[in-house]
Amino acid sequence: MSALPTCKEMCATCPWRDDSPYAYLRADLEQSALTQSSRICHSTGENNAINKHTGKPERLCRGARNVQLEYFRSIGFIKEATDEAWNARCEELGIPTPLS
Repeated sequence: MSALPTCKEMCATCPWRDDSPYAYLRADLEQSALTQSSRICHSTGENNAINKHTGKPERLCRGARNVQLEYFRSIGFIKEATDEAWNARCEELGIPTPLS
């Protein structure tokens, strides 16, 4: 198992930005992020739903990660909705965390 780093901020067209042209996808992406897997930011990696080649290494979507963090906080799995709390919990469970 490996862990991808998460974008530090939402990209310019992140579906979780209110002015995003992809905001209409938010509900479906949230359901996917909470029931299937973390989302890859569409502004990173290759051959994603929007860009064929971004020239950037894959990163997890900040908007989707924020949704996951808030959910895990709400059920008591982590103490705060932060990357640090998530990484600490992963380390407790022996789950790999990203280096950067």
